[in-house]
Amino acid sequence: MSWDGFISYDGVLYGLPAHPPVAGAVVLVRERHRTLRVYHQGQPIATLTKQPRSQEIIYHPEQFAGVSPAPAIRRADQPLGHQVEAPSVAVRPLREYDQLFGVEVQA
Repeated sequence: MSWDGFISYDGVLYGLPAHPPVAGAVVLVRERHRTLRVYHQGQPIATLTKQPRSQEIIYHPEQFAGVSPAPAIRRADQPLGHQVEAPSVAVRPLREYDQLFGVEVQA
């Protein structure tokens, strides 16, 4: 089972109830007559109806029971950055670099 409360079965994500907490645990899924039974440590934790189409997400009504909602994002203005003085850089004629690397320049 994933950490977000879903199992993936036959291309469909099925939500599981929040209790017992099994996020990240190994669960067993048994299918019979389009019914999925989910077990954890030998105990049944959910009975779900198999969905015919893949790529669906099926939420369980008790999937997020007891989970606090995320706090609202603070809308305080914060600077994106701050201005820094440019470092001082020595300015030299390009011919000094030519001499340094032994480049002959023809005029």
